[in-house]
Amino acid sequence: MTTYTHAKPAGTPTWSDLLTPDIDAARAFYHAVFGWDYDIGGPEYGGYTTARLGTRTTVGMSGPPPGVALRPAAWALYFATEDIEADVARAVALGARVLYPPMVVGQFGSMATLEDPTGAAFSFWQAGQHVGWQVTDEPGSTTWYELYSPNAKAARDFYAALLGATAEPMPGGMEYYVLKRGEHELGGIMQIDPAWGGFHPQWMIYFAEVNADETVATIVKLGGKVLGNVDDSPFGRLAAVMDPSGAAFKIIQPPAG
Repeated sequence: MTTYTHAKPAGTPTWSDLLTPDIDAARAFYHAVFGWDYDIGGPEYGGYTTARLGTRTTVGMSGPPPGVALRPAAWALYFATEDIEADVARAVALGARVLYPPMVVGQFGSMATLEDPTGAAFSFWQAGQHVGWQVTDEPGSTTWYELYSPNAKAARDFYAALLGATAEPMPGGMEYYVLKRGEHELGGIMQIDPAWGGFHPQWMIYFAEVNADETVATIVKLGGKVLGNVDDSPFGRLAAVMDPSGAAFKIIQPPAG
C-alpha cells in the first residue's frame, strides 16, 4: 500500500479518471465492485465525481461535457507536472497533439489532455489542492499503468523523452517496455497485436484486488465482460475486463507473500 499526502514528482503517474456516458450507472457499478464511496462536484465542475476508499481519493469519474460529441467510454491516465504550459509545449514538440489545452480547475489544479504520436490519449495534472491519488497498491485502488500502442518503439521513445525516463525491454516473446525513473517503475508499453482487430491505442489501468476470480465474477454479474481468461502471471493473477459502458481495465491479484 502507498499513501500520498503531497503532489507527486513531475513525470510520474498521478491520477486516473473514467469518461462514461452514464455516470450514475458507473458509480453504482464501481461501488459494488471496489467498494468506492463518492464526493460529487457541483454544476460548476460538471458533477465531476471523486471516488474514495475510506477518506483517501482513488480515481475520478465524469460524464460527457455539454456540447461535446460523446467519445467512447474509457479510463484515462494523468502525469504530474510542475509547469503544465511548458510540458504541453514539450509534448507537442515531440509529436503529440493537443486535445484540450491547459485549463485551471478551480483551486484543485490545472489539466490538459493530449494525444501521443501513436494515437493514445493522456493528460497532465498540475496539483493545487488536489494531489491526485491518495492511495495506490491496495485492494480497490490503482497499481499499474500500461499503454497499448500500434507502434511500441515510437511510444517508448516519446514517453521516455517526455517523462525523463528510461525504457527497458521486458524479456520474453512480446514487445513490451517498462518506463523507469531510476529504479522507480512508471508503467509499461505494449505492442498491439494486429490479431486483436481494431484495438484502439490507449492507456490501461490495473486495479489491485484480493481475489481476481471473485472480482471478475462480480463484474460479469453486474453486466460487465471478461476479455479472455483469468490467468496467472509472474506479477499475479490477472484479467482484462470491461464495464457495462465499454470502458476496459484490468484486475490483478498480487502474488501471496
